Amino acid sequence: MKNFNFKAIIIAIVAPFVRLFPAWALKYTKRSNKYAEKFQLSAIKEKNYLLEHPQSAEWIGERIWHWQTRKFFYNRKDVLPELFEIFIKDIPNSVIFEAAYEIAPEEAIKAKSYTLDSKRIVKACDDNINYLYILVDKQPQSFTVDVVKKLSYKLKEAYFSYIFTKCRWEELMVLDVVLYEQYAQCDLAKKCLFFLMGLKDYKPNLSAEQLSSLGDDFEKWCKNSDPYAVADKMADYWAEGRNFEAINNLLQRLIKAEVSPQRDDLARKLLQLQPSDVSIHYADSLHSMLEHGIACPYAFKFLLDQEDLANVNLNLALCINQKLEGKILRQDFECFNDKQKENLLVALAEDGLLSKKMLNHTPNETIKSKLLDILEEKAQVKWFDPQLGYSVKAESVKILDNYFRKGKIYGALQDLTFRDYNWVQIFVERNWYDEPHKLKLMQSVFVPQIQFFMQNYGITQAQFEALLTGRNANLAPEAMLYLKK
Repeated sequence: MKNFNFKAIIIAIVAPFVRLFPAWALKYTKRSNKYAEKFQLSAIKEKNYLLEHPQSAEWIGERIWHWQTRKFFYNRKDVLPELFEIFIKDIPNSVIFEAAYEIAPEEAIKAKSYTLDSKRIVKACDDNINYLYILVDKQPQSFTVDVVKKLSYKLKEAYFSYIFTKCRWEELMVLDVVLYEQYAQCDLAKKCLFFLMGLKDYKPNLSAEQLSSLGDDFEKWCKNSDPYAVADKMADYWAEGRNFEAINNLLQRLIKAEVSPQRDDLARKLLQLQPSDVSIHYADSLHSMLEHGIACPYAFKFLLDQEDLANVNLNLALCINQKLEGKILRQDFECFNDKQKENLLVALAEDGLLSKKMLNHTPNETIKSKLLDILEEKAQVKWFDPQLGYSVKAESVKILDNYFRKGKIYGALQDLTFRDYNWVQIFVERNWYDEPHKLKLMQSVFVPQIQFFMQNYGITQAQFEALLTGRNANLAPEAMLYLKK
């Protein structure tokens, strides 16, 4: 802070002396110098220096200049065209713009160094329609809904005609609200809006009510446009107006769209917007969704007398396979047969969604035991997984030994051991692997452990065949020594 003040004091003392020598002072008026204004000459001295010492555009552009200096050269367009061009192309702020616009309006508007604000855009367009065309190309992003609304009727027509002719559809889409306002009295606006509604990627900014007032154009848009855009804008509006025919038509279009989670989610929403006790299309829509592989977790009560379809909805690549079993209603579950209940409860358990309340509603003790096994296996994995990659704890070995004696080291935990050399060693030494995982061991990368296993426990014909058909076939001659008869 002290150094800064000291430098500022020195500059304040030195600058007046430096300004006595224009060439010297101008060395310090570069825009990159935060003290440039301290060294700036008067407008008269700036003008005289440039007249007496012609400089390049780059040299002039690097420095700050008084607006009076700039204005002087704006007025010398024909006499000093080179200096005029240099200064007209460099408009740093609104003050300089106003000075330039007063003398050379077209050149000032064309200057890429200055972006007009909305107020100046409207004024310039009102002054000369040709300025509209310049600005539309120079700064198209500035023609927002608010700006276009402020243009006169004639200028709006000119603007829409220009961007339509240039095929600038995205700009038209942004301004559809203005087109709608002009729709009734302006044929050009009507033509533009009609064209937009024929584009598949058009996503209206209009309200659902405004869209629906467009008659045949709206109907064509509903049939031909992106069904997601139509649903986003119209679905809730149609539901509120109980226009279930329109919702169903859109749903049928959506069902035939490319398969995706987004499609399925939207299809389910559209189905739910149609009350089953009112819409005559509900049953057909539901069946069509199931046929196209879209799960309907809320619809089981409508399938009670159609067991085949209920099974399809529950199992075959639908609710369970799409991980939507948690959304099936409790009252629907109560209506399932025992096999359907078992399938649902197993899926809930495997996905970690089974509640204590649901566990208590298992059809029988056999299914409950199966569910408890699933839950316990998941618990084992959750306990064991964080221990991989670290030194083995004696307490963990003791816990697993207790599980083994009870016959409950689950397959998922055994799978995890193959990610850690130390745990494979322990499982082999203690012969904790079940038969499927012994076969997996024979085809694994753990050669020393395979040899240890064969030497200490022997090898069955099935294990020998696994060895022969895997990466460790070269161990077969050694394995023959330990092959069990």
